[in-house]
Amino acid sequence: MANKQASDLPFNADAEKAVLGSALISKKASFIVLSRLKEEDFYLGKHQIIYHALNNIINNKQMTADTVTMTEELINIKELENIGGVNYLKECSDAMVTLAALEFYINVVLDQSVLRSMLVTIRNIDNRYRSEDIQNINDFIIESENNFRNSISRRNIVDFISTSNMADQIKNDIIKRHANDEDSITGVTTGFNRLNRITQGFQNGEVTILAARPSVGKTALALNFAFKAATRSKVSVGIFSIEMKKETLFERLVAAESQVSLKKIKTGSMTDEDRVRVSNAINVVAQTNIYIDDTSQIPLPDLMAKARKLQASDPNLGLIMIDYIGLINVPMGRGSQDNRQEAVRQASGALKKLAKEMNIPIIVLCQVRREVEGRGENKRPELSDLRESGAIEQDADVVMMLYRSDYYNQGEEPKKPRNGAEMTKYDRERELVAAMPKEKSVSYLEVLVKKNRNGQTGNAPLFFYKDISKFDEPDDKFVEAYQKTLSD
Repeated sequence: MANKQASDLPFNADAEKAVLGSALISKKASFIVLSRLKEEDFYLGKHQIIYHALNNIINNKQMTADTVTMTEELINIKELENIGGVNYLKECSDAMVTLAALEFYINVVLDQSVLRSMLVTIRNIDNRYRSEDIQNINDFIIESENNFRNSISRRNIVDFISTSNMADQIKNDIIKRHANDEDSITGVTTGFNRLNRITQGFQNGEVTILAARPSVGKTALALNFAFKAATRSKVSVGIFSIEMKKETLFERLVAAESQVSLKKIKTGSMTDEDRVRVSNAINVVAQTNIYIDDTSQIPLPDLMAKARKLQASDPNLGLIMIDYIGLINVPMGRGSQDNRQEAVRQASGALKKLAKEMNIPIIVLCQVRREVEGRGENKRPELSDLRESGAIEQDADVVMMLYRSDYYNQGEEPKKPRNGAEMTKYDRERELVAAMPKEKSVSYLEVLVKKNRNGQTGNAPLFFYKDISKFDEPDDKFVEAYQKTLSD
């Protein structure tokens, strides 16, 4: 076999001829060819000319393509002699294949086109590296990676699927759901029944935003989500902890499982019973397939590459958590405006595409604006309180926002009614929460599902045990009493 020269680019002339010849014989074949291939997918210049004329005949002139109409069109655009005349059109027609075989030949042409594009991109990257003074090697890598991914992106094209082909799969899915109890969910469990009923779990291909002010409990809740997904839904979980060290996250998981306070674990001032519980909890956490990357200021392309690599090494990957979006390093391309809003917009869009590409749920933590703290009685956050809210709100499939009464009113006591006046709803709410047992520093936290693209919105209350970084669901009696304070 002869060695390929550096300037050689791959193509298959016979496959190109067979595809074009089929389009000249069959109207259905011409539609298939035009829908699957582009002019630049053909390597030979005369084949590009024939495809261009074919597109004019079918799409622009709304005529049927055959050797007669093709000859007339090539004469009109003064290209008949350049393709080899009428004799070459006859050669193409003689090379036609059946509709059953056409898909194979189209794929041959497309594969050769993608391979050419990939090789040209690699050569351009190499030439640029050798000939230009690269000021920022990280930017060069990111731009090169993007160009390379674009060069092979057409291999991801998926044909339409008819509803008749989908019917059996959907029927089986519904039967499976019906076989489970009435609280069964369609996604990865959140671990909390009320929240599951609202969201049906974390869905594949969707991005869930978990937003709150600092120290409200979003990282702790996200860790609870991750642990419950790993232990109940039996999926592997990837965590990008951009803010906290991996050891800190592990200790939080151990505290929640052992119910020994983080303070005791960090200082080592534990009883014998505590040590046994912590040791057992470490073993439980170690047996979960939870992976933690604590690279600070991780570049967005690196985060995406690591997520893909993790899925390749562990196909059971079922959830990714990112803490948090504001700390992702988004390299700005040439000419881009260098500001946080643009960076978050790019990160938000990229993570949405990543969730869809990997077909798993991604939980992204986000900050809430400080302005919410200066409001009057109702400090529950709204979608407009998201930092850089436009892009995040648009890209997210689900937005959960956290509210804790004790966080916003630390040190305040419920106001006593004066002159026989009734307490406000806000005061009654604080009084009820203040009556909860304090042996484990418990707070009443509300998960406000403010957006759910494919389902309902609602409110899921939780008890937050801050000392052990754990969440539990309050019983119905407490929730009823609490909700009464808001509706009276």
